[in-house]
Amino acid sequence: MANQIPPHYSPCVKLGNLIFTSGQLPLLKREKKAAPETIEAQTLLCLQKIEALIAEHGLTKKDVLKTTAFISNIEDWGAVNQVYADFFGEHKPARSIIPVKKLNYGCMIEIEAIAGKE
Repeated sequence: MANQIPPHYSPCVKLGNLIFTSGQLPLLKREKKAAPETIEAQTLLCLQKIEALIAEHGLTKKDVLKTTAFISNIEDWGAVNQVYADFFGEHKPARSIIPVKKLNYGCMIEIEAIAGKE
């Protein structure tokens, strides 16, 4: 078996007052399969992972400016939207939801974010 090259990316990058996260899959500790079974649980896990990444830079979910979610089933849009609304509450970051054919490791969703404050 040939050696596999490890992924070439950073979990997040800081530029000035902005934090750009890589896409977060609903995986726990580098598991190679989606951890939660439902789209709701997968969405929440992705958002919690983003929250943990930006917290390392002193930011909270209220500092999220923009998210992009990739979903493998457009029918899940409503469920994703509900979890997203519950997670962010009154805070409403800009958001894109993009349907895709397939995500890595059988995941139903992947979310990336931009966070920052003055």
